[in-house]
Amino acid sequence: MLAKLDRMLQRVEWLSALVGAFAIFATMWIGVFEIGLRKIFNSPLYGQLDIIEQTMVAYAILPVAYCYRKAGHIRVDILVGRLSGRGKWISEWLASFAALLLVLALFPGVYHYFENAYSIGDSTIDTQWPTWPSKLTAVVGFVILVGRLVLDLWAYTRLVLAPNAEQVAVPVSDHQIEAE
Repeated sequence: MLAKLDRMLQRVEWLSALVGAFAIFATMWIGVFEIGLRKIFNSPLYGQLDIIEQTMVAYAILPVAYCYRKAGHIRVDILVGRLSGRGKWISEWLASFAALLLVLALFPGVYHYFENAYSIGDSTIDTQWPTWPSKLTAVVGFVILVGRLVLDLWAYTRLVLAPNAEQVAVPVSDHQIEAE
């Protein structure tokens, strides 16, 4: 069951990371066009700053769960890498639990910003585009991350109880895979 849920969540994480990658790629080209239009034609791209503000959350928040699953986040590998067995899994569980508490503490505020922007019709300054879609993107990113952290806690609990069990749904970096 854990492996099946992990595979399902991996697809969602991959898709969200792909959306984030597309957003940053598009943002880069919008910046290039804006600079080109400003320098060559002395006419900046209208709404460029609003576009950047609206897409920023897509590449800042959506890929976080994917990065966490790939163990690409900032980790204290110097300490945890020296641990093995139950001690390693307990320290990983504690780190994931702390991350989950932090995300759950931030979630009400993130949801409030979305709900507020949607209910009052908040919009960008120049173009008057609604801001709620970008704020909803943050909510979605947080929900995906909570799903990843809950699966990690389940996986680490399993490994604390049976340290030699198969590692299922445990974040593993590409560097760790190459080392093995």
